[in-house]
Amino acid sequence: MTVVLELKPETEKAIQKKAKAKGFEVNTYLEKLIEKDIESESEMTFAEILAPIHKEFEESGMSEDEILEMFEQAREEVWQEQQLAK
Repeated sequence: MTVVLELKPETEKAIQKKAKAKGFEVNTYLEKLIEKDIESESEMTFAEILAPIHKEFEESGMSEDEILEMFEQAREEVWQEQQLAK
């Protein structure tokens, strides 16, 4: 695919400088940056995946014991539903 970008002169100079410093032509350097960005999204750490959940629990004001109890109740409800479905 061919993409045409219109960049500010200072951005263009910065990209040229970074590409040269890394030993790449500008187009190769930009391609590698894009590929790295795409790969990083698909390789999120477990902590990054759970970050929104951690934030919600923190904002909820619940204690760790309350959170564990909530999960235990949910697990028990699922187990009971599975037993009734048999």
